[in-house]
Amino acid sequence: MKKIFLSLFIGILFLPMAQAQQSAEEQAVKAVIDQLFTGMKQHDSTMVRTAFHPSARMQSVGFNRKTQKIALETEDSIDGFVKQIGSIPANRAIEERVLSYEIRIDGNLATAWTPYEFYADGKFSHCGVDAFQFYKTDNGWKIIAIADTRRKDCGK
Repeated sequence: MKKIFLSLFIGILFLPMAQAQQSAEEQAVKAVIDQLFTGMKQHDSTMVRTAFHPSARMQSVGFNRKTQKIALETEDSIDGFVKQIGSIPANRAIEERVLSYEIRIDGNLATAWTPYEFYADGKFSHCGVDAFQFYKTDNGWKIIAIADTRRKDCGK
């Protein structure tokens, strides 16, 4: 009985530290997401690139105009995406607004589910969800995959 009580007491004692550590890790993952979208908004290809692991993948689920169906569409490579962000004209405003963050972490793997709204030149364009996968490297959390949805029926 003493062993059970002692184990329970020690567990309760260390629980706040474990929760604080997870909160710090969740904040670190959130910071990478925020860095990506700040880089996109500022057309800063260097800021965008440093959010990604070199082997990262991007995919989108959206309406395919050719087939008239919802389809999985593979996007450009990360290099292509970064180049695209860097080539946006300075007078063109883009903004992806994250509505909430749901982050889960297990060791060096994390996932984030972030509903968003996308605006171009201040006008609503589309909405959806970004589903991120992260890997914790020696240089911090890096995006290893993003899959997103793109919809127009967002209740706007």
